[in-house]
Amino acid sequence: MNTERAIQLSNQAVSFLESKSFEEAILSSCAAMEIFQQSRHMAEQVLSRQGNDFIDQCILNHDKTSSSDQTIMDDDFIYEHGIVLPMNTFDATVITPVLIFNCALSYQLAARHCDDGTHQAFLDKAASLYQIAYKDQDQDLNTIFKFAILNNIGVIHKMLDRSEAAKACFDYLVSMMMIYVATDNCKYLRLVQGFWNNVLGDGRETAPAA
Repeated sequence: MNTERAIQLSNQAVSFLESKSFEEAILSSCAAMEIFQQSRHMAEQVLSRQGNDFIDQCILNHDKTSSSDQTIMDDDFIYEHGIVLPMNTFDATVITPVLIFNCALSYQLAARHCDDGTHQAFLDKAASLYQIAYKDQDQDLNTIFKFAILNNIGVIHKMLDRSEAAKACFDYLVSMMMIYVATDNCKYLRLVQGFWNNVLGDGRETAPAA
């Protein structure tokens, strides 16, 4: 029951993000993480998993029912779509990073509307949460998810004038994209192709031909 409630709150946070109600998104996503933490030990006892790239599939499914427009603020591309989980999701290795991602995104988008002090605190909070969501991801799975996280972390570093850290994120994304282009395996990465605005904005690379 707690797991379902956590997913419901996290999905509600996505709706708040879509309506640009960022404070409500933060409250809802934080509550989702807190509730899931209370029942996480039960979810971790589940022996079966929900398949490879399940998080990416959730991203693609939600993209079919929502606008694919991305936000570019001051030439910075942010992947700003929260991830909606099916209510019957049971795999802790899926639920945990998605709840954390939605919370991180809430803080990042809310930071635009904060004063200077809260602005940096919210961005630092978002970056920390993104890193937690990313760290346990399999190298070969959920490529869109990982791409979105690294892009958003890079934008945060750039906004906080951490140029070397931002460059490291964007350079890594360029190398990832080149690999997928070379292997003709990048059709789903169209959702995050706006990251070239971040790369080209720093004058480092040229986007590959579509």
